[in-house]
Amino acid sequence: MKVRIKKPAPRLFFLPSVFTLTNVFFGFLSLTSTYYGRYRWAALWIIIAAVLDGLDGLVARATKTSSDFGIQLDSLADAISFAAAGGILTYFWALKILGPAGVFFSFLFLVGGLLRLARYNVRTRSMPDRRFYQGLTVPSAAIFMASLAIFHPEPIYDHLTAVYLAGLTLMVSLLMVSTLRYRNFVTILINRPVDMKTGLLLAVILTGIIFRPRYSILILTTLNLINGPIDFLVQKLKRKKPLPYQSEKQKPTENPESRNGE
Repeated sequence: MKVRIKKPAPRLFFLPSVFTLTNVFFGFLSLTSTYYGRYRWAALWIIIAAVLDGLDGLVARATKTSSDFGIQLDSLADAISFAAAGGILTYFWALKILGPAGVFFSFLFLVGGLLRLARYNVRTRSMPDRRFYQGLTVPSAAIFMASLAIFHPEPIYDHLTAVYLAGLTLMVSLLMVSTLRYRNFVTILINRPVDMKTGLLLAVILTGIIFRPRYSILILTTLNLINGPIDFLVQKLKRKKPLPYQSEKQKPTENPESRNGE
């Protein structure tokens, strides 16, 4: 007689799942807006989906309702709202004029996003420091491409501009699968007290988003994009710089006989 061991059913918590599924809803809106040629709206839906994606993780940790099922659901939502929606928006808005090459580079964005999500799912339990991510996050990559579409919502018909955006898409795709360290700014802002400098910086960012949203979003997403390479260069320079006690040890010792002129 065989004894069947029943596996426990996966746990699905209501509150974070609502944020995750709403994230998918706005990702779906982005896909439909791209289909109808409303590229600015498609980009805006991606940004709203990214805000909700950040909130569902915060809510899950605050209410202690994190689960493996929620992690998988969140990654599937990100695959739709950011990897797919971002890649399709990039193709129809900027790369369609390049023909098959445009399809290739847009597909690279999708593949880079899926690989980044798969790696995160595998390593999420062994992440020692949640202040940092390995590689550019998929929402950050999609927001960057969306910020370009918000800044210039008209479709691209110039071949030179399309080639430049194809190279930019390739770079973003490589950053997603890279091992560069990216800061988790949401966690840093939540876990640290708001001092005068941080409050002033947040006030400047909010003011810019309210009165100059196109420029502010593009600047912020660009700074986040280059944060990884800049951090890598800074760490490299720190390793090459000798410590004070090392520089003293490396000084040539003076021959005591030379003092006597012998």
